[in-house]
Amino acid sequence: MGKRSFFPRLALVNMVRNSRYYGPYLLSCGALAAMYYILRFLTWNEVIQTVRGAAYLQVMMSIGCFVVALFSTVLLLYANSFVMKRRQKELGLYNILGLEKRHIAALCFWETLLCAAVVIPGGIAAGILLSKLILLLLLKLVQIPVQFGFSVSVRGVGETAALLGVLFLLALLWNLLRLGRSRPIELLHSDSAGEREPKTKRLLAVLGLAALLGGYAIALTTRNPVNALMLFFVAVILVMLGTYCLFTAGSIALLKRLRANKSFYYQTRHFTAISGLLYRMKQNAVGLANICILACMVLVTVSGTLCLYLGAEKSLDGRYPDDILVTQTLKDDTDPAATLDLVQRTVADAGRQMADLRYETSASFHARYSGNTLLTDMSQSGLLTEITVLTAEEYSRLTGETVALGENQVLAYADGDFQLPETFFYEYEEAPIQVKARLDSFPAGDSAIVTNEVMLGLVADGTLAEHLMNTDLARRTFRIHLNTDGADSEKLACAKAVLAVSDGRYGVASRQEMAEEFYAMYGGFLFLGIFLGLLFLMATVLIIYYKQVSEGYEDQRRYQIMQQVGMSRREVGASIRGQILLVFFLPLLTAGLHILAAFPMLCRILELFGLHEVGMFALCTAGTLAVFAAVYALVYGLTARTYERIVGGEA
Repeated sequence: MGKRSFFPRLALVNMVRNSRYYGPYLLSCGALAAMYYILRFLTWNEVIQTVRGAAYLQVMMSIGCFVVALFSTVLLLYANSFVMKRRQKELGLYNILGLEKRHIAALCFWETLLCAAVVIPGGIAAGILLSKLILLLLLKLVQIPVQFGFSVSVRGVGETAALLGVLFLLALLWNLLRLGRSRPIELLHSDSAGEREPKTKRLLAVLGLAALLGGYAIALTTRNPVNALMLFFVAVILVMLGTYCLFTAGSIALLKRLRANKSFYYQTRHFTAISGLLYRMKQNAVGLANICILACMVLVTVSGTLCLYLGAEKSLDGRYPDDILVTQTLKDDTDPAATLDLVQRTVADAGRQMADLRYETSASFHARYSGNTLLTDMSQSGLLTEITVLTAEEYSRLTGETVALGENQVLAYADGDFQLPETFFYEYEEAPIQVKARLDSFPAGDSAIVTNEVMLGLVADGTLAEHLMNTDLARRTFRIHLNTDGADSEKLACAKAVLAVSDGRYGVASRQEMAEEFYAMYGGFLFLGIFLGLLFLMATVLIIYYKQVSEGYEDQRRYQIMQQVGMSRREVGASIRGQILLVFFLPLLTAGLHILAAFPMLCRILELFGLHEVGMFALCTAGTLAVFAAVYALVYGLTARTYERIVGGEA
């Protein structure tokens, strides 16, 4: 055998012999390559670029590419670190047998090169084969007609190959760095190096509990949707910090408490499990915390995007309840009657019949609510509000309800948790304004867009209405709401005709036109949520598998000794199951607790998209949790068998 072929052949033999480690490693890297290519393919796909709402889809695919690239870096380096850790004894043996570090470095180079040669072409090929199927799924979700044909993104192939090439190069450099700092004897005896019993770190536990409670407090007390979005990542960081600290310090305290319980600890199935977990809880706790955090990522991304997609129609109804909405800002020379007549004639010329016609004039302005007074002076401190005022006559015509208001009386509507008191003041007027009744909804104003302010609707009559609507800061608006007969395409054509004759005098919003953007955006959200959910699930599965294999080899010798001193195989099996069950439910239960605490904040964030269906989100979250728990149990059950075979000496 030639000198040049020695290291490549030895590298190939090593990879085959260590297929238990390299198999999941190569499959995960290949899946990451396929996912990245598919997202790049969708980002520049010609079909997607030609549809309305393409900007939303391209932004989401770009975000997905960034997340996959970042996650690929973490996951590949984690898996590579595990593989090399399990092979330390083997590399140390090579060193003892005469291979110098430069020879082992050459071996690592060829192993990395072979991995790249398998993963990069294989992952890209899988991505190309799946890209059309994924494109059809995306088009179905965003309700775009299916396009036939097949294409390959050359740019996507190049960027995917470059990304994986850089990641494998980083893994190689990391391996060479660890090799250069290691000693042969340490490598040879790496699997017999023991762990000292960890100390109970009360300060770390207190810090973790404080961080966790801080994150929970932010999630449970934040009411404003915009603030919820801004503080969400702060809460996430606090919860992640608390999770890692409590898994590290809290799990040790729990195991020591169980050990102190003599009646529980001194049982065959509990003794070995608790003692084994206690002595390596440092690394075990980090793995469990990683699983918990990844589980939360899966639950949040999938349940949130699924709820958005299922509630798209209701969100569309809330934002655009009418086929056509004409909005005109009133100036001194504006004639609302002429605008109304023009719109009616244009709809008739387009061959459409009006099924419903409503119009109103309202005034909107900003104010600060301080104490119990509304102030238009923005330099004052207080709660920022946007107020829309309707006269009692306009309100009665819009709703069909007869309104009788006395002097300084109003009907009031407020979004969110804010409520005007029974009496309040406007500016510096001496006479208080009385809230005669509170409204569940307000028929006037712009489409419901959640902002970092309170939306107030007031219905007034007589002098009060004139006073409120004629303030210098008020913006008076004339709106026409109408529905027509015909198919969606005909309604859209009618809306375009109304806009065409506007000559810039008014704006037109079409429900049918906005529906395309809604489903492009929400369908893209769901697609990206499922895609990233699968990515996080894959990472969870990989961590569980490597965790079970790693612990299996660490426990193998210990269980063999226990059998030699009299423990039966049946008792060994019971102890193994006890150890698995002791840590199996902890990450899943903790993830469920995190999602429960985050639920109010997530509901507030969904309100930014016009979705107020708390019950639907609860069902989506519960369903996602149930499916994830089933998959989690299945994966853990399969990897537990691998653990049992390793401990039993069968692998």
